[in-house]
Amino acid sequence: MGLASAISLAAEQCHLVSARGTASMLLMAAPSAFAFYQAYVRLARSCVTLRSAIAATHFFQFDDYCLPFHHPASFRFLLCKRFLFHFADLYDATRVHLFPADATNIEDAAARYGDLIMEHGPDLQLKGIGENGHWGFHEPGLPLTGEPCFGCVTLTEENVAQQMRDHPCIFAGRAAVPRFAYTANVPLFMRTRTLIEDNVPQASKAFALLAAYGTDTVDPCVPSSMLKRHPRAVLRTTKAAAWALLEFRETGVVSEEMLLQLADSVPDRETNRQHTAEHMRSVLERMQITCL
Repeated sequence: MGLASAISLAAEQCHLVSARGTASMLLMAAPSAFAFYQAYVRLARSCVTLRSAIAATHFFQFDDYCLPFHHPASFRFLLCKRFLFHFADLYDATRVHLFPADATNIEDAAARYGDLIMEHGPDLQLKGIGENGHWGFHEPGLPLTGEPCFGCVTLTEENVAQQMRDHPCIFAGRAAVPRFAYTANVPLFMRTRTLIEDNVPQASKAFALLAAYGTDTVDPCVPSSMLKRHPRAVLRTTKAAAWALLEFRETGVVSEEMLLQLADSVPDRETNRQHTAEHMRSVLERMQITCL
């Protein structure tokens, strides 16, 4: 999956640089992207055309917590450690734009960062999907239309629980997870001009995949459902993540057993399994997915 997305995005990147002399890429910083990071770096080391394109590309990040760069939970830290530092000899450092999440005037910094992303594109995007369907840190319930921007959001409790599962060595408990973060919103994500690649490897994303892509419905309760309206978007996933989506496509319904299995895929010590299943049912029904 990571290699397929790396090949696809790198090919478009090379084409854009050849045609226009520049390109831009908007990247998630999350475990869903780790396979892509590794594959992209390997491609860069083996392809002279891609190395040339990298030098002419502007790189941006999706979102971040309001933490210092060196903090292990900082997405800037994660993106650099897992990705950017591995081909630092190939890119132009002035074209790597990390969000200054510890800026003194954070609101002004966020506004300028959003403007900078739109000034350069974005042309290409690598995204994932949150366990509750979020895109970046654009959480369920936030409007999917309006002005594109980079701004502050409050994390939902479902997202807080996901951050603990994604980064167990950093977030030992709910209190350790920051409750506020800055992110591009869905209208900004949808401004991506050339190609969006969505990578979803984890079994814990089965509910999100079903909710987002089970029907043609687009609704703020599942922000990533908006991806279906982008003219050039590709979803790449695994059987472990797509089992519920595949079963729904075969049967046309979601059984009680499926709901409980979906609830078990996102275990949370502080949330009752039945309560989680009922919440999932309400979201799925809003997405026009029939539940028994």
